[in-house]
Amino acid sequence: MKKNNSDSSELEQITREKKKIQFYLSMLLGMATSCGVMIPTDPIYTILMELSEQEASLTKKAKDQSEHPE
Repeated sequence: MKKNNSDSSELEQITREKKKIQFYLSMLLGMATSCGVMIPTDPIYTILMELSEQEASLTKKAKDQSEHPE
């Protein structure tokens, strides 16, 4: 049970981090547009993709555990 709480907590943290990154990315892109500059966003999108993969993995794991309790 403790592992499930740990996974749930980690999933919540990943979700919060993704939302923060998306918010700041949106702000950054808005400022870049208004200033007429280009900002390299590939590293940011890479981080978002990694977080999304971790989130999907933990969500699948939680779903599997709820379907097949030990």
